[in-house]
Amino acid sequence: MNYNDEKQMIANKIKCISEIDMKNDYEMLKKMVTEANTNTNTNTNAAVVAVEFNERCRVGNNVVDFFTFRERLETRGKYNINFFDFIENIEEFKKKKFIQTMLTYYKTTKNERGLKNDYIVLKEVYNICISAINIFRPLVAVEVYQRFKPTRILDFSAGWGGRAVGAAVCNMAYFGIDINAALHDAYNNMSAFLNDSSGSNSNSINMVIADAVSFDYSTISPGYDMVFTSPPYYFIEKYSHNKNYASKNEMDQHFYIPVFSNTFKHLLPGGHFILNINKEIYQRVCLALFGPAEQTMNCKKSSRQNNYREMIYIWKKKL
Repeated sequence: MNYNDEKQMIANKIKCISEIDMKNDYEMLKKMVTEANTNTNTNTNAAVVAVEFNERCRVGNNVVDFFTFRERLETRGKYNINFFDFIENIEEFKKKKFIQTMLTYYKTTKNERGLKNDYIVLKEVYNICISAINIFRPLVAVEVYQRFKPTRILDFSAGWGGRAVGAAVCNMAYFGIDINAALHDAYNNMSAFLNDSSGSNSNSINMVIADAVSFDYSTISPGYDMVFTSPPYYFIEKYSHNKNYASKNEMDQHFYIPVFSNTFKHLLPGGHFILNINKEIYQRVCLALFGPAEQTMNCKKSSRQNNYREMIYIWKKKL
């Protein structure tokens, strides 16, 4: 077994998602969206009613994980390590008191009956002690799409594919870009599945590997009336093939400002510019570029210890 095969085996031990499981999850997601739209359309105030789902609902996540979970495990967090580094050097990490405490807690309490295998336990400890590499849930993407009704979405930090899945079940055209070349095959497989499953608009989901800063957005035809993305949050997580920046100011000047400005420039008049970013990027970059957000939405991720809630910020380009 080569190292890549071993990594895939480890990923499967943590999330054992079959193709049938994935397809069933996708069909359940489509059903939920159809039923939510039906309920909204029958409401007497349908024009002002937004589609909303329970924030604990994880339907659609298996579709994302089936295609991109393996690569998520390559993302580096605290100590500049990814999950594979963590398990390879677990004996060294056990010397850190907080990690040993968590492992003991799992052994004596949380996983006392041994229902979770060792890789699942180690991944949960890694999430708590090092970094939890989360996906953008398709259901949250659906809420955004159903509220603003775009015809074509640009996602210049496509990431793990959650916004693409949401677009597919809403039968909306989607153009995703990401610099992570390791996602090339995953994107090809995901977009092929989504296009085959979406029905009438068989080539509506496009996902490409490219540098968002240098990409020529004028080439996207017939244009896009929504930008919706979740770019990296400074240095909290380090993704494969992403550029390294020496400071936050350098990342502002060479990533956030140019890519935000350029994608907004080519956004169709009347379209929506929507960012899932942390408060620091909003205050450091977005306020100067766009002014205060005209609307916000709760991203519905788990609140942190200080009750900070991650937000989605929304601007509308003037006609």
